[in-house]
Amino acid sequence: MKMHISKRQPLQRLWLALRFPHLPAHVLGVEIDSAEPQVISAKRQLIWLNSAAHNAGMTLGMDTTTAQLLSGCVAQERANQKELQRLGQLAETMYQFSPYIETYASEQVPQSGLLLEVGSCLMLFGGVTALCEKIAQQMAQENIALAIGFAHSKAAAWLLSFAEQMIADNRTKDDFIAQLKTLPISWLHDFPKQVDSLEKMGFVTLAEIAKQVEAQSIGSFRKRFGHAFADYLCELFGIDQDFQQDSLFEKPVTLFKPHEFFAEQVQFDYPLHQIDQLQQPMENLLQKLSAYLRKRQLQTQQIEWVLSDIYRHRDLLTIYADSPQTHWQLLLDLSLIQLENRELPFEVDTLSLNCRHTLPLQAASHVLEFEQGRKINRQQFSITAAKLKARLGDAAIYKLSYNDSYLPNESNQRISLTETCEQELPPIHQSAQRPQWLLDAPAEIQLRKQGLYWRGRITLIAGPERIQGNWWREPSARDYFIGVRQDQQRLWIFFDVHKQQWFVQGIFA
Repeated sequence: MKMHISKRQPLQRLWLALRFPHLPAHVLGVEIDSAEPQVISAKRQLIWLNSAAHNAGMTLGMDTTTAQLLSGCVAQERANQKELQRLGQLAETMYQFSPYIETYASEQVPQSGLLLEVGSCLMLFGGVTALCEKIAQQMAQENIALAIGFAHSKAAAWLLSFAEQMIADNRTKDDFIAQLKTLPISWLHDFPKQVDSLEKMGFVTLAEIAKQVEAQSIGSFRKRFGHAFADYLCELFGIDQDFQQDSLFEKPVTLFKPHEFFAEQVQFDYPLHQIDQLQQPMENLLQKLSAYLRKRQLQTQQIEWVLSDIYRHRDLLTIYADSPQTHWQLLLDLSLIQLENRELPFEVDTLSLNCRHTLPLQAASHVLEFEQGRKINRQQFSITAAKLKARLGDAAIYKLSYNDSYLPNESNQRISLTETCEQELPPIHQSAQRPQWLLDAPAEIQLRKQGLYWRGRITLIAGPERIQGNWWREPSARDYFIGVRQDQQRLWIFFDVHKQQWFVQGIFA
């Protein structure tokens, strides 16, 4: 790749496309230069293969069964989520070179990468030649294969990353377009249907498309091939769709926002061997976290404590809060609760505090209380609930909510304190006689010669009321009655039509 520097004035907008052709293999740990055939598949078709697999006769798009018959290799499934995560990590790495970064992943071919607007920062790095050399060195440290494209627009830079391009500082928009015109239309991977139609019409290179646009208008392509393809051509050649000329206005560039997290630690002068000695360092670190959150208008529900010693032993303690926090007091209380019944696994030399998950700070709303006697301290209640959950576990603290179900024993559910209860009951539950207390599970009633028995003889005094449903899962049909036991306790009982058995459902107050 030839590079030279010119004193010519750079364009207002210039884009670098960083394409990672072997990213699917990189995230899976596949050895690219292996002498054995290595392939990656998606939906039973090969989307990546190394040189050894290509020499064995395999091609992209081949069925995995055919590939295995050719070489006996095992195709690994593509990890799309890992690729997106890796792209996010690489974008944060490239943030040192440009604040304008966009990730790109093709939906048609397994090609993905980053798009950097560098026109505003070339002077800082001494031109595009020096910048590309720095980026190439950074990617070499990451052990990732890289293909670079340089042009006046995102679409043009990405397309030129597939070509042998001379990246230099003196190149103009006309130079980029001239090289684009030499490329085959088969490289327009994101528009397979349009490319197929154009090839049937006799188009071979982008120059023929550009000539057609100049002779007629972009409107003809818009009508025949759709708005998306027309917009792509306009970005590729830098033309205005309405005035059929060089674009006068440019869209705003997306400003990349790297993921921020808080990490702070304190190293002690001497090792700590008691839990009580950690309280003051924890409080100091949490105060720093609180200042960090307030300055950035953030809040968090999760923090991590890491205890370590000089022998690199580590002990991780994760703290959760029900509601997002910006202050340190509750987080300290929850941390101490978690530690109070524990012993230090080793003598602690370093204490670290990490906060990797944050949320934008939401405006808090307060309820106006005009009756002082009925005023409820909701903040105090949430703190108490959080402490109880820290001591007893998440499942110990809950509230009940109505659940829309035909069967009474499934008509309520346990939900967390942060969820909203559903209390709108159907008319049948509002008008019909229902007990205050439903058993967790219906209790079986014994059928004797003298009648029904459950902790005493039962006499029916009202009913029946037929409740049936669940035909899509397990059909249920029940005849409900109100019965009175010999101790005058009223019960809500039912006869299961399918099981031919009596059960107690609830107890009246």
